[in-house]
Formats: sequence, structure tokens, C-alpha cells
Amino acid sequence: MRILIRVDAYPDIAMGHLNRCINLGISLRDCGHNVTFVSYNDFTSEEVLSRVNFEYELIPFKINNKKTIYEELSQLSRLLETEDMLIVDSYNIDQEYLDSLNQNTNLIAYMDDLGLDFDVDLVVNPSCAVSKNDYKAKNALCGMEYVILGKEYKVGRTIVHNKKHQSILITMGGIDHYNLSSRAIPILENISLDIEVNIVIGPYYENTRLIKTIAKKSLLKINIFENVSNLAPIILKSDIALSAGGFTVYELAAMSTPSVGVALWENQYNNIKCLSDKGALIPLYYFEGEIFDKSLSEALHSLINGKSLLEDMSKNARNAIDGNGARRISRKITEYCE
Repeated sequence: MRILIRVDAYPDIAMGHLNRCINLGISLRDCGHNVTFVSYNDFTSEEVLSRVNFEYELIPFKINNKKTIYEELSQLSRLLETEDMLIVDSYNIDQEYLDSLNQNTNLIAYMDDLGLDFDVDLVVNPSCAVSKNDYKAKNALCGMEYVILGKEYKVGRTIVHNKKHQSILITMGGIDHYNLSSRAIPILENISLDIEVNIVIGPYYENTRLIKTIAKKSLLKINIFENVSNLAPIILKSDIALSAGGFTVYELAAMSTPSVGVALWENQYNNIKCLSDKGALIPLYYFEGEIFDKSLSEALHSLINGKSLLEDMSKNARNAIDGNGARRISRKITEYCE
């Protein structure tokens, strides 16, 4: 079957949607499907897509931008002439957009995080906060067993944690809107000077210079990682983590990594709540002001110094996320289309 995936990545929305669609695309390709991507013409998107050996087309139109909607739909209509299924991953759509596309394809699937209820053939929502009964879609795959991760997360962490828990990963995803990477450094210094810090710089970070300046002045050993195409090796270098509440928290869970997960935006609340309810991370919900830094300090102190907490959290995390979500979805799509 020929499948077209419509997904965007650019600074305002970062890389989460594109990354999970690539991981799903790889799994679909393993099931024998032909997968093509259509994405907004963004330099980082092109760089990422060029590395994963998919057919792709970059267009100068963001998904369902009302100023360019007719041009976008015209492009998609042309591309869908040779496709059997369309997968859309975006918060910026509505039923009118999907109805327009439905005229040009037999099957439409929607990747949902916010509980948006559209009349499509298949919806996928990896949250514990919804069930298939919440959707009008003909088929709905809901729950954390459908979290989409790369192949490397199926195995999980096979090495033993450093029992002293002296290394921490800091990652805010594609963009660090609130400078939490640099704000965390003095907080960690006040907790312990024995912590080694691994900071990942995302592709859309606007505060890279600030992070490097503060890191250089710090008494901690700090490693900076840029242009990272695969986070898994850095996760395995780290005993614990501080992460934004995007799909990285699921990657950390699959690698049995105890973490503080920070929901920066509303679309991350369910990720944090679901894993918190499973005992897989310490939850925080971002708010402006110095009081948040105090809350972050308390959470990191608990993470660094709670040995029994870490052991439980490590087990709970892997039990919550087994890394096989992409394969489950691909098999369901294959069964559905047979």
C-alpha cells in the first residue's frame, strides 16, 4: 500500500510531530508499505528527512494555513492521486480540511494528542486519558501501548544504572522556550557538585550561546551535545533526566530512566500525567516566576537523592512504555487495509 504522511516541523512547533511520523514510517515500511512525506519547507525538516531514506516533498505551505489553504490542497490533491492512504499529524486542522482531502483518498488516519474528534477512518492517541469511545472515527487506537518510538527503544536499557546516580540528561526537545537548560545548572550545583551533566541542544534553540556561557562558568562537569539525530545513546550515558514533556519522556521511560518531566504546554499535560500516574516520573507543570525554580529544585533533589524512588521509578517506567507502539499501529493499519 502507498501511504502519504502530511506533517510539519518548524520553530513554533519543533520536531515532535515529524520525529514520531518518521518512526511510524519506518515501521510501516518494514511491513511492506511505500511511505512518502509531505512537509513544510524547513531547513531542519529537509536535513532530517534526507537522512532516513524516504521519498519526500517539501512545500511552501504550513498545514491548513488559511492564507494558503487552496494552494496546499491543490498540491496534496496531485500527490494523493497515486496514494492509498493519508496520515495527518498536526494540531492545526479541522473537519473541513480533512473533508477536502477525503475527496482524493480512500483512507485517512489522524495522529491525535488533544482529544480532537474528527470523522476519519483511523485515529491514534497514545494517551491514557482517552478511549476509543471518545471518538467518532471508525477505528481508534488509544493508550500508551501506542506510543511511537524508534526501533532502539524496543530493547530498552540493558546496562546497569550507575548506583551513585551521578549523571543527568537535560533536554527540552526541539526548542528551549523558557531557558530551562541554563536555569537548571545553578540548581544542580546547589544540590551536588558530583553530578555530570549532559545537555542536548535542540535544532531550534535560540539560547545556545547562553547555555554554553553558563556551562563554561559552572563547577560541574557539563557535556554539550549538538546536531543529535538519535537521543538513545545519550540517554544511556545518563542515569537520570530532566526533560520537557514531549515524546522524549516516553523515550526516557522506555530506557528505564528516572526523570523529572516538565509539561511546558497544554499538549504535554497528558504525557506527564499518564507517566506520573504510573510512577514513571516526577511531574512538573511549568509556570512563570521564580517559584517554579524552587519547585524544580525540590523535584531534582528528590530525583538525585532518592535511591529507592529511583529503583521503583526505573521499573515503573519500562513497564509503562515497552517501545513497541509503532509496530502495533503498523500491524493494525496493515490488517485494516487487507
